[in-house]
Amino acid sequence: MALKSLETEQQISIQALIRSWEGKLTWDLLVTKIESSLGVSTTRQTLDKYANIKHEYQQQKQVLRGKPVSSDNRELLSYLQKDVELAEKVIQLEAQLAVAHSEIGKLQAFIQKLSSIGKTNPSVMGVFQKTLRDVESGSK
Repeated sequence: MALKSLETEQQISIQALIRSWEGKLTWDLLVTKIESSLGVSTTRQTLDKYANIKHEYQQQKQVLRGKPVSSDNRELLSYLQKDVELAEKVIQLEAQLAVAHSEIGKLQAFIQKLSSIGKTNPSVMGVFQKTLRDVESGSK
């Protein structure tokens, strides 16, 4: 679905928003800020098609290089804080996944070892088969 073109007033508002930007500036942050502040739904690809907006964006990026985020800009800081929280959540989930993979590997090795013992010992195999039937009937 194609987005409608930006009107001249919207372009001017977006340029003003970019010009007053403090802190980290990315197309994604800009799109989010435009939607929340101006109520305009757009994409970075659409914004990039407008030479005046693209030029303003590039100039502001140049100005902001190395400039720290002002503590007065609470809205931007909340966006950045959300990014940090999401990154921390990703790290936590990746660690949990690594632990789960490790545990699964240990359990698979344990089952293979028990299976090889069961092949040579009929009483152990009987216990395994009974346990397997119990597990299967409990999961149904």
